[in-house]
Amino acid sequence: MVIPPLSHSLPPEEREQPSGTAPSPLPSWERARVRGRCRYDSDPAKSMRQTTSLVHRYFLLCFLLLVPEVTFAGHGFVSAFGNIEWLPEPGRTPDSSWYSLDTWQEEGKLLLARDPEAKTRLCLSFARKKLAELEAMVKAENAAAAEIAAGRYQAYVDRAQRIINGDTEPATKEALAEIMATALLEHQYILSVIYEELPAGTRAVVPRVITTAQERYQDITKLLPPKKKGALFFKEEEVRWSVQMATREEEGSP
Repeated sequence: MVIPPLSHSLPPEEREQPSGTAPSPLPSWERARVRGRCRYDSDPAKSMRQTTSLVHRYFLLCFLLLVPEVTFAGHGFVSAFGNIEWLPEPGRTPDSSWYSLDTWQEEGKLLLARDPEAKTRLCLSFARKKLAELEAMVKAENAAAAEIAAGRYQAYVDRAQRIINGDTEPATKEALAEIMATALLEHQYILSVIYEELPAGTRAVVPRVITTAQERYQDITKLLPPKKKGALFFKEEEVRWSVQMATREEEGSP
């Protein structure tokens, strides 16, 4: 015995029509929606929002697949320093009796450099090496040697700034200022990342070096046009956040 289905459980187009009335078939798309064969809602605005959401997800997935360099920072957002060059090997450090040889070699290279761009790049390269020396001396808990490295870092950064502010062409000055500004942001970011791993007894010099880099950054960006200064906004914000997170314990202590 076959029990006929209740009329109200059937789709509207299959229900029995009252006698004497003409059938009113639904449009094909409405029948498909009623039967559950279509995912689109009858509300056009809602359907458009659903479609837009799917398109956005598709393009986001393509972006993440096609740009493997993108990394995520500790705050969960895409990091502006995904392809940053980390600190080099420290080489000779200030606690070595042969450390002065490195200073002479660096000065010799600067004397041989003939144009402002080469001199600026050398100064910034040497400054990065001093940060590596600083890290090594802080880890070795040699506070005096760490102070020497910090002083040498400041000397090279100041020297690079003097070169840029010197008698250079406006276009060259702007390009070099952008290079130095980017380098100073990277220096601050690196120091903020390694800070928590350093011994608490000797790492007090690191925030002072970060402050030095911040001050020089503010000075050098005055040479940049608004458009190039604005292009550094995301790096500025990530540096600010990273430094705050690294030094939050010291700021909260009495």
